[in-house]
Amino acid sequence: MRNLVVRLCMSEDGIVERPERWLPRGGLGQLPAGTGTVVLGRQTYERYLDALDLAGGRTLVIASRPVSVRPGIELLHGETRRVLTALKSIPGEDLHVVGSLGLVRSLLRWRLIDEFSLLIHPVAAGRGVLLDRRPLRLISMCARDGGVLEANYRVRYAATAAPSTALVSAGRWGGTRSRDRVASTERPAVRTHA
Repeated sequence: MRNLVVRLCMSEDGIVERPERWLPRGGLGQLPAGTGTVVLGRQTYERYLDALDLAGGRTLVIASRPVSVRPGIELLHGETRRVLTALKSIPGEDLHVVGSLGLVRSLLRWRLIDEFSLLIHPVAAGRGVLLDRRPLRLISMCARDGGVLEANYRVRYAATAAPSTALVSAGRWGGTRSRDRVASTERPAVRTHA
């Protein structure tokens, strides 16, 4: 059975959303040598195809609506869960999901992801969607050029029985909050006494 590996760019403050906003130009195209099959969601395909170096491998796009497909790109039809479960069961190289946060959320819910490969860039994004790394177990880490760390994690599904919610950053040092888990009450920030 093949592994399904999610590959994401992440800022030093944990943001994984829209890396083109905070990454230096050309920072998206870092796929490992020998990457065989790359799986993209429709939005990631349309947004980043020109920035990703997909030469030499098989590229699959999951889309529920029509997409203009370039030569060498395969469009997957059918229910995403069943299609990817079937692809995982076929012997061969690992499947690499690049970006595609909506697809990653679904794959986590369906317990199809085996590993995460995070490229942690020395850049503070400030705001955006954070990756909840609590269900992940670090298996390896190495330094790359430009201060980028590549951290590889194994997913532990026993710890993720409850559906996770997206965390939102309140700024670089402002901490994080979860809309579903933290009650919000309005309080004055500073009280003055006469």
